[in-house]
Amino acid sequence: MHHFSQNAINFSLHQDLRLLAFGDQLGNKAGTLNFMARLKYEAEDKELGFFVGGLEFEKALLKQHYSRFGGYGGFTFMDVFNDFNFQITPTIGAGFIQRYQKNLFSWSGSVQFEYLINNSLKLSFINQITERTDLEYMYKDLKYRYSFFIGLEIRLFQLKKG
Repeated sequence: MHHFSQNAINFSLHQDLRLLAFGDQLGNKAGTLNFMARLKYEAEDKELGFFVGGLEFEKALLKQHYSRFGGYGGFTFMDVFNDFNFQITPTIGAGFIQRYQKNLFSWSGSVQFEYLINNSLKLSFINQITERTDLEYMYKDLKYRYSFFIGLEIRLFQLKKG
């Protein structure tokens, strides 16, 4: 049962929960802001779900400012656990980390868990692994960092059918 077909543009804003609640072991205290904004296109529903793609921007107010801008694509599985309001979206992304006056290419992968509050608002959790080429540049040691973001996603508008 479908409430509505997708073919929509959404905007989300998320905050890294660990940095907000606990900080890290690198001198960034609890309350550190690390937000990720996403502009997402959701394609028309298919039987299992729908394709997604978009742009994301992450900014962390670390001692050495960190920002990442990129694109991503994936697929949203609907009706997970026989609950239409629960969706899971694995994505792969590519973009650039800006840090230490450098632009460094980086891959990322994420799994987003979403719960529909109503037709235009979702509670969202993003588990993300990012290739930290900024750390490779600084310390000659490539790292992959895990982040857990919590946020809200809002439907900006639905596109008209062709």
